[in-house]
Amino acid sequence: MLQYVILFDMKEKIFCSRTFFLIVVSLFGLLPVVAQGAGASALAYPESYFSFRDAMLNGRGKTAPEFESQYATVVAVVEATKSGWERDVLLAGCDYVLGRAYRYLGDTKKAIMYFDKAIEICKEVLKKHEVAEAYVVYADAISQNCSIKPKTYAMTQGAKIKTLAKKALELDPSYGAAKYLENSQNIFPPAPFNDLKEGMKNLDILLDTNQFRMDEYDVYSALSARAYGYLQQGKKEDALYWYQKALELYPDNVAVLEIIPTIK
Repeated sequence: MLQYVILFDMKEKIFCSRTFFLIVVSLFGLLPVVAQGAGASALAYPESYFSFRDAMLNGRGKTAPEFESQYATVVAVVEATKSGWERDVLLAGCDYVLGRAYRYLGDTKKAIMYFDKAIEICKEVLKKHEVAEAYVVYADAISQNCSIKPKTYAMTQGAKIKTLAKKALELDPSYGAAKYLENSQNIFPPAPFNDLKEGMKNLDILLDTNQFRMDEYDVYSALSARAYGYLQQGKKEDALYWYQKALELYPDNVAVLEIIPTIK
């Protein structure tokens, strides 16, 4: 059976059936920053990166020049302070975040350009170094491309996401962003391709225990995924509750603000 993978970011994710009700936003949701889950990283991220990432997630009313300016600021800091694979992984994370920003702005062409750039950087890093963050950025960028490239891309590339997440977890078992990515396949596809019972159980572990390192971005992703899991079960009140919890972290998140009116 062809394995489909959808990562959550309500308005940004797809399943390859055109009849499936698409919830696209992060990551996302949630998933990830590394673009997903920088808080679970061994890398030292500059503060400007977190400001950039948070601006993307609180993107209501923001413009392309604003995002480009923040991107340039972070890239300049990374280029000046990092080297080798650390620099490259951080730059890939920046490309991923800017790609997401362009997705929110509706510029698919530029979004794909930055997601592809992030993927290529991570591929080059992983040829020489086993780096958990590179696997996560790589997986996240694939997930975004699955929602905006032709569906043949999702069919050929989507199954890599879980594989990449597992490799990240082998290197760093407490990496919350990687665990979220691994679990996303249980939540986002429609029946019979999902495993909501397993998926919700894993989300409970992510959110309600201290087994994994999580920052606000990771928590947002997991909260949004939990909401979507309830939506899949037809439990609208529960879904709304958890979407509201996600908004408490990022109140200007375009994805959540758009999905809530479709549930009420």
